[in-house]
Amino acid sequence: MRKDNKAMYAPNGEPESTVTVLLTGADSQLSKALIRVLAKAAYRFDGRTFRVHALSHAQLDIGDKQSVAAAFAHVKPDWVINCAAYNAVDRAETAADEAFRVNSLGPELLASECALTGARLVHISSDYVFSGEPAEAAELALNQNGLTDSCLSNSGLTESGLIERGLTESATPRPLSVYGQSKLAGEQAVLRILAERAMVIRTAWLYGVDGHNFVKTMLRLMATAPYGQPLSVINDQIGSPTWADALAHLIWQLIASPLNDSGGPKLFHYAGQGQCSWYEFALEIQRQALALKLLDKAVPITAIDSLSYAAKALEKGNKLAPRPSYSALNSDKVRQRLTGQNPALTHCPELWRDWRWQLKAMLEDYAAKGL
Repeated sequence: MRKDNKAMYAPNGEPESTVTVLLTGADSQLSKALIRVLAKAAYRFDGRTFRVHALSHAQLDIGDKQSVAAAFAHVKPDWVINCAAYNAVDRAETAADEAFRVNSLGPELLASECALTGARLVHISSDYVFSGEPAEAAELALNQNGLTDSCLSNSGLTESGLIERGLTESATPRPLSVYGQSKLAGEQAVLRILAERAMVIRTAWLYGVDGHNFVKTMLRLMATAPYGQPLSVINDQIGSPTWADALAHLIWQLIASPLNDSGGPKLFHYAGQGQCSWYEFALEIQRQALALKLLDKAVPITAIDSLSYAAKALEKGNKLAPRPSYSALNSDKVRQRLTGQNPALTHCPELWRDWRWQLKAMLEDYAAKGL
């Protein structure tokens, strides 16, 4: 019920429940997408009204026990959505203590406070918990409509005869970087402490109109590149680009779903459908941006392998953390959980579409905002 004591009603005529949500990492692109998507839905999803308290790092340091306890005492959340993270993948290699404090200890403290107060937790994790090495490739689901020929040849997976649908939740994590190790430790802590009262969602290659991300970086570089100077983009890392607004829709619908009380621990993968290399992603960004007149000229884009790219970065004094060679995610489990065989039940038409459709929706939004 609302504080003014005026009941709101769901379409079935039943009184609508109000869910209080503590949203961490308020300055992140996903937090901003969550707030934007919820506002467009008039703060209602599937018969529930949401009241959100979004706290930035300055307001809530999730790696500090007292800060977490104070936030819970003030907000009294029914749900917590943890978008706070240490995302500086390369810096984490030399700042492991801070990466683990935020990405591992932080989720553990949130989960412990949820256990004390009865709140539930949605925790966001990463495809970087995987390595993409052959041991993981053997655990992938097979699909004849998976990777493009160029992706397969670049990834080296053609030799094994595998055409992939993406990593499922049953694939064994083998993080290559400190960042990936810290994210894995965080999700394990959450599931250990809260079990079925938590949802861990691994996502990949996240982008949107807010914050720093690959799409916005490519648009800036393409717009400012000197005439004829090519951009070099990695072609042997394969993943699934994911629009932040689509992930936000998924999160609200999962929280609002009556299914959230059933079953055991909930580990889900969600990403845009399909898969590509960073190089193919860059080509598609440019193609769509030119069509939308976000760019006024095409820029040459050349493919480069990871080792060569890292060597060039090292020449400039930048040491890169290792990235997974293959980390495309299979979203079948969460799709079946949420919709069964009926994708029309979702609020977002791009939710289960190919990553190119999600990119189109984001770029149209970007153009409309005049960014």
